[in-house]
Amino acid sequence: MNTSRNAKRVALGCATLATAAALASPALADQVFHSEHVELAAVGSAPLRSGFVEDIKAEGPRIYAHEIFVLNGALANANYRVTRDFFYQDPQCRGTAPFHDDLTTLSTNAAGNAQADIFVEPGQITGFEGIHGVGWTLHDAAGAAVYRTACVAVTLD
Repeated sequence: MNTSRNAKRVALGCATLATAAALASPALADQVFHSEHVELAAVGSAPLRSGFVEDIKAEGPRIYAHEIFVLNGALANANYRVTRDFFYQDPQCRGTAPFHDDLTTLSTNAAGNAQADIFVEPGQITGFEGIHGVGWTLHDAAGAAVYRTACVAVTLD
């Protein structure tokens, strides 16, 4: 079994987002980790009125999770690469994240607002049951971290 590949699959599936809960009946929703609203904070002096990652685990037959990324009042007409920083079996996110997954790109409008989302399929998390640490980082065109969330403990079951 390729541990690096499996860990990457877990990183793809570890966190989840808001509207996916509507796609699964309440009986299918996760009993351990439901959803998490995680605020984004500016790194340095980057402009930001508000921003967040909505992470919901649906545990449905086709959608395990849904992650939504929102910026409000960031730099206008800019692109941000969203990465998930995955700390395997380390729910406190100590040290350097061993896995970073590029998830999507947020493109702000003239007001500095943007929204994007991703879906995680059940097969992407198979073999990664347990409690892990997750954080999200938004990088500018030069690759510098501009916005980031705090660590969230995520249970994959």
